[in-house]
Amino acid sequence: MIFLLFSILSLFTLILYGVFFSFHFYSHFILSMFVHGVSGGKVYFLLLYSMVLFLLLFLRRKRGSGPRWTRWAGKLFVFFVVLGMMASIGSYLHYIKTYSLPVEAHHYHFKGIYNSVNYFPHIHTSKLYLYQIGHLLGFEQALKNMDDGRVFVDVIPAFYPYVTLCSVLSAIFLSFFLVPGIVSRWEDRNQTGISILCILSSNSIVKCLSDGGPFAYDFLIAIGILHILMCTKTPEEVQAFLKRRWKVFFWVSFGVLSLECLIDPSFGMVTYTLKNGIVILSIYGFIYVMTIRAALHHPWLKWTFLTVLVLFLSYTVFLRYSVYIKPFLVYLDEGTEIHYFYYKEGHLPERLKGGHVKFDSSFLKIYSFSLEKREKVLDLYRTLGENPYRNRHLAMIPSGKGRAYGMLGRFIFLTLEKRELVLRVLDIFDLKLREEDLDRKSFYGEIAFDPSFFPVLSHAEGEKITQLDENHKFVMYYFLNRFFHHAGVKEYIFTPMGFYRFN
Repeated sequence: MIFLLFSILSLFTLILYGVFFSFHFYSHFILSMFVHGVSGGKVYFLLLYSMVLFLLLFLRRKRGSGPRWTRWAGKLFVFFVVLGMMASIGSYLHYIKTYSLPVEAHHYHFKGIYNSVNYFPHIHTSKLYLYQIGHLLGFEQALKNMDDGRVFVDVIPAFYPYVTLCSVLSAIFLSFFLVPGIVSRWEDRNQTGISILCILSSNSIVKCLSDGGPFAYDFLIAIGILHILMCTKTPEEVQAFLKRRWKVFFWVSFGVLSLECLIDPSFGMVTYTLKNGIVILSIYGFIYVMTIRAALHHPWLKWTFLTVLVLFLSYTVFLRYSVYIKPFLVYLDEGTEIHYFYYKEGHLPERLKGGHVKFDSSFLKIYSFSLEKREKVLDLYRTLGENPYRNRHLAMIPSGKGRAYGMLGRFIFLTLEKRELVLRVLDIFDLKLREEDLDRKSFYGEIAFDPSFFPVLSHAEGEKITQLDENHKFVMYYFLNRFFHHAGVKEYIFTPMGFYRFN
């Protein structure tokens, strides 16, 4: 019965998350811990996947899957995961080789009004299968508000997305046999916790086939957890298995981290993997210890371990709250200036109609208004129709004389509307491009933004970055995208190299 209750709970959470703004906002910072990132699509998949698997566990609990079915499902699952990960890393290597991009950096690919970002520990080129299947079935327009990999359609050979599609569908289908088979081998008192571990780990593996790749921290942890559960059926067997195989786990982890240090000597990549990987591993560890607590023979060790995990995870949740929730609950003072970047298409929020236009150009209007009373940031977002995790238009301008902010980066122009390009820079920002490789239309760029129009760029302040700061950074990224698009650059890659400020 517990599996049925969990299935119903997943369904209700899915409905509440999709329908109610407040529930979506306040639950996302917790749910996103299991899927990595701010994309709501990953959370929808996790909830839907959990609902189906818990229902299958309820329906098949008595008869199980059978040892033979479980072994075959496990072998085929591993085969398609390996195949999908080869396609993922293959598409990424093809991408960076085609454009001679550095492996260690983030690469923002803009095409039209769409964009995606690639990073070695979090690959997105394999997302192209989403656009390809949408295009084949005629519903690609339904995916236009999400990153479906369409920006890579002209560079990634069709072979890769079709292999990814095959791998994802096969892994999902096989997990419907594999997970019930693993869970049914454990004692009844342990099955609830083991089912949660299986669902979370298999979800991460399936998700990383298209969004993450083989070096994503959530995939590395999840594949290890699922491998252990596939090879054991009691707490004693888990302990014995770890005693036999701990060297394998150690050297694999050491190899992955060493490779990341070799690729990125600044240790940014390995720090990113360790920081996030430890959080995910702590969640799995807490669930497992709570599951087998009756089998532990040293109560003091059990409670010490649980206490450490609870304190660490509580601190992690607090940090995530301060990044994703707290900045939006702050009240803005009366008189705070608000800017809305409107690109003369789509719906104009009711609050702005008849409002003051601070800047007007052929492709952009910047609406400006001052708050007449104190207002919560979250309420401001809601009244202007902005998603707190997908903001591209809304900026809060601090009072007083602010510093100007800028970015340094590399631009590669891929598709031009005309053979000759003339960039007429607007008065509200400054753009300097230095030719790196004119034949490849590659430039080093310096972009400075007028603080009277653009928000504070916290990435240049060396302070803790919140979701609100990320939103302000993407206001600038999106502005550059629309500026280049209007000027005739229909597709380009931007690799940020640094952020700075000046008085």
